Amino acid sequence: MGLFSRFKKSTPHTDDDVVTDDELGGDEDTVAEAADRDEADDDPSDTESDEAAIAADASDEDSDGEDSDDELDDEDALLEKSAPFDRSEKGPFDISEDYPEHDRLDLGALKVPVVDGMQVRLDTDDDSQRVLAVTLIHEGGGIQLQAFATPRSEGLWNTVRRQLSESVDKQGGESSELHTSLGKELAIEVPAKTESGRPGKRAMRFAGIDGPRWFIRAVFSGKAVTDDEIRAELSALFRGVVVDRGQEAMAPRELIALTAPQVDSDNDEETSDEDELNPFERGPEITEIR
Repeated sequence: MGLFSRFKKSTPHTDDDVVTDDELGGDEDTVAEAADRDEADDDPSDTESDEAAIAADASDEDSDGEDSDDELDDEDALLEKSAPFDRSEKGPFDISEDYPEHDRLDLGALKVPVVDGMQVRLDTDDDSQRVLAVTLIHEGGGIQLQAFATPRSEGLWNTVRRQLSESVDKQGGESSELHTSLGKELAIEVPAKTESGRPGKRAMRFAGIDGPRWFIRAVFSGKAVTDDEIRAELSALFRGVVVDRGQEAMAPRELIALTAPQVDSDNDEETSDEDELNPFERGPEITEIR
């Protein structure tokens, strides 16, 4: 096992392998919380002028009813669950479902598959000390996972995806929707400075999967954005996650905190002995970041 280090959420961080919501222009909010804030800030008066509304009413007496129906249809569509059709068979799995055996790291709400050579990082809040997200890093690519509570009959990814796209547009970035084995993904490019300080762009890919009473958001970064093989490997790990949301009541969109694994000193000694016998064998590495 690797050495545990600390990265506090309020501390500036430049590692390309770790992507947080701060990098999309938010403060310390999660994507879902930032989206709620954006909705609250919207001004209905900006949509159209009073004169335009009157003209529309004059040309079509039923326009108000039709617009209301369209808005209701859009809202219903946003609340629909979004997930691969084979989610219950290929994951991510709910703890109540049947799932294949795999070496998994138990982080409480998420049981994350691990493979040789993979590094695991935990992003922890500075004030509350809660573990907010887990990032899996393999072959130069990363995938950050966060879990949120949802109602049993409603999804979150359709809403979050739209609000993410709007947030990127406001920052002068570009976004495009993709259809992959994970369902609907969002590929984005946001303005960023290069190592030399010159203006540039940073590419990321967002994926989301709605499950029973939970939603998992994934952010691909590093080589996982440009290398199909590495992204496929990390996507397979994503599909192998098991979610244990618990039975307690939670508000919709509430972030489900994770639990840091306990490292047993005896196991570390045994691992050290094994490493001495097998110097060329490398296992998963774990790093805790606050």
